[in-house]
Amino acid sequence: MPDYQFFTTEAALRQAAFTLNAFTTSKLRLTKAPYVPTPTSTRTDLRANECDFDGYPTGGYAIAAYTGPLNYSGGGAVITSPLVNVAYGPAGSPPVGNSVSGWWIEDSAGNVVAAASFSPARPMATVGDGFPWIDQIVLFRNSPPTG
Repeated sequence: MPDYQFFTTEAALRQAAFTLNAFTTSKLRLTKAPYVPTPTSTRTDLRANECDFDGYPTGGYAIAAYTGPLNYSGGGAVITSPLVNVAYGPAGSPPVGNSVSGWWIEDSAGNVVAAASFSPARPMATVGDGFPWIDQIVLFRNSPPTG
């Protein structure tokens, strides 16, 4: 068996608790198509392509706190966001709609701490459009060595 570096469950929970604190008073922010967030996206890129559909709060949705950490099956630890109900409306004059292509989390200092893309993009252009958003972040999951 080759050398194998790993996190103990205790270490994973401790590090996840540290990460959990960084997510306190964070914001869920959404990107609009055709832009799609990638691992090389910067805060400037994300903000330049932020949604502006009717009903979207300026600066994103406030997230009071993630919960956890809890042991994750298969190793590591998981933290979970509260539910955010993303919804279009009421319609403005003229109405503004977007297709939501992804999301990012900014901490209270404005640092990007997590991001993801949606495939396909989610329409937000008609009263009644919306989706529930819950994020689970798995941290320090161990992968066994191969070979």
